[in-house]
Amino acid sequence: MSGDPPPGSPVGPVTSRLVALCAGTRDRLRTPELRERLDALVRRLSEPRIRVAVGGRMNAGKSTLANALLQERLAATGATETTRLVTWFRHGHQARIRVHHRDGTDRLVPLVPGDGVGATVGTAGEEISHLTVETPNDALTRHTLIDTPGMDSLSKLDPDSLAALGDADAVVYLMPHPGERDVEAIDAVRGWTGGLRLGAANMLGVLSRIDTLSGDDDPWPTARRVAERYAGELRAVLSDVVPVAGLLAETARGPDFSESDARALRTLAGADRGGVLRKLRTVQRFRGWEECPLADDARERLLDLLGLHGIRVGLELLDEGRRSTPALLDGFAERSGIEAVLERIETVFVAGADRLRASAGIAALEHLGWDTPDEADRRALLTLQSELDRLRLEPALRQVELAAALVDLEAGRMRLGDDDVARLRDLATGADPARMLGLDADAGPAAVAAAATAQIPQWRRLEARPSRVLQRHVRTARELCEAILFGAGAPAPPTWQARTPSR
Repeated sequence: MSGDPPPGSPVGPVTSRLVALCAGTRDRLRTPELRERLDALVRRLSEPRIRVAVGGRMNAGKSTLANALLQERLAATGATETTRLVTWFRHGHQARIRVHHRDGTDRLVPLVPGDGVGATVGTAGEEISHLTVETPNDALTRHTLIDTPGMDSLSKLDPDSLAALGDADAVVYLMPHPGERDVEAIDAVRGWTGGLRLGAANMLGVLSRIDTLSGDDDPWPTARRVAERYAGELRAVLSDVVPVAGLLAETARGPDFSESDARALRTLAGADRGGVLRKLRTVQRFRGWEECPLADDARERLLDLLGLHGIRVGLELLDEGRRSTPALLDGFAERSGIEAVLERIETVFVAGADRLRASAGIAALEHLGWDTPDEADRRALLTLQSELDRLRLEPALRQVELAAALVDLEAGRMRLGDDDVARLRDLATGADPARMLGLDADAGPAAVAAAATAQIPQWRRLEARPSRVLQRHVRTARELCEAILFGAGAPAPPTWQARTPSR
C-alpha cells in the first residue's frame, strides 16, 4: 500500500498500534497536562527515523565515530565548548543549526559547509541545553544521530547526556579502554531509562581507539581479543563489542582525504621503509624528522587525517597496489572496522526499529502519571493500561522483555546450561525470526518453523524448575517461539495447540 511506512521505518505495526492507543486515550482525557504529554509522545512515536545515540565516557572518541557515521566532519571534536553539548543530527532540506536554550527559546545559525558545528556556534555566556543540526545528509535518511558529551566530569555523570541517551531508541556505547568505569556508566544509563529498556537488544559496544591498546604495529590481534572478552563480560547489556579505529573510519568515510594527501602517502612510501617506520613510532619522532621527504604541513595533515596507525595502514595499502585515492579510501574503510558497526546499526537497530520504538514508547507511558485525581482521566488511563498489557503480548515486545532475562542470568539470579544460554541470547537479540532461532537470516519458513518447534519443548521443560525468576523468563522464551511458529504458518504441536499463553 502507498500509505505503508518505508522499509526500516520505526513506525511499524506495533508502533502504529501504540500511536492509535495514545491518540484514542488522549481524546478521552480532561487534564491539559496529560493531553500535552500524550501529544508529545505521539509526535515522538511518529518520527520517520529511529534515534541512535553515541555515548561513552570522556575522551572515548564519540564525536569522531559520529563523524564517521555521518560521512563528514559535522560533530565537534577536540577541546571546544560544543563538545560539551548534546547534538542531534537530523535529515533536513536546509543546512542549519538550531541552538536550544535552557529557558525554552532557540535561535537558528547557518551551518557553513566544511566548518562543522564547532566553528559556527558561539556558546560563550549562553545557557544552552542542546543543539539540533539539520542537514541534507544522505547518511541521516535511515536514522537520526545523537552525539553526547563525556558522561563523567569530575566523577559525575552528565545529566544532559543521560537524558539524551534515555530519549534514544538505541545506543552505540564507546569504550577506549574497557573497565569497571564503563560498567558503572552503562548501569547508570540503564538506570536512568528505567533499567530494562536499554540492554542487549538495543545497545552496541564499540572498542574505540584500538591503536592505543598495544604498542604493536598491528593493533588488531589485541583489539579482537579485548573486544571478545568484554563482549562476553557485558553480554547482559550489550549485543556485541566491535573494535574500530575511529580516526581511520572518520577519514575513510569523509570528504577530506584528497589526491594531494594520497600523493603525500606515495611520497612517504618511496622513502626507506625501515627509517619511515622508525619515525612512525611516536608523533614526536615523525614531527621532528628533519630528512622527511614531506613538508611540515603535509606531515601534520596526515597526522590529523590518519594518525600514526592510519599512516602505517596507508603504506601497507600502497604496497598492495592500492595507489589511487578511491582505492586508498576503500582500504581505510576496510581496515578501520567501521563496516561492522554500520552492519549492526542496519540489521539490529534499523531492522528492529518497530519493536525498539514501541518499547521506548511503553517505557515513557510508565511515567505518565497514573494517579491523577480526575475520575474520568483515571478510567481512560486504566483502559490504556489494559490495552498496553495486550500489546505487550506481541512477539516483538516479548523479545524486548527477554533483555531482563540476560541481566538476571548475568547477575546469577538464575542458572542455565551453555546451550540454553546461547538460545536465550539469540531470542533476545536476533533481528528477525530466523536469527532469533540461531539460523542464518536467509533461512526459509520451513526451517524457521522446524527450529521453533524444536525449542518449544526445551523451554517448557525448564518451566518445571522451582525458580520463579527462571520460570518467568523461560515462559516468555517459549511463548516467543510459539508466536514465531504461528507466524511461519506452521500448525501448532498437539501438546500445546489449545493452550492460552500464560502471563
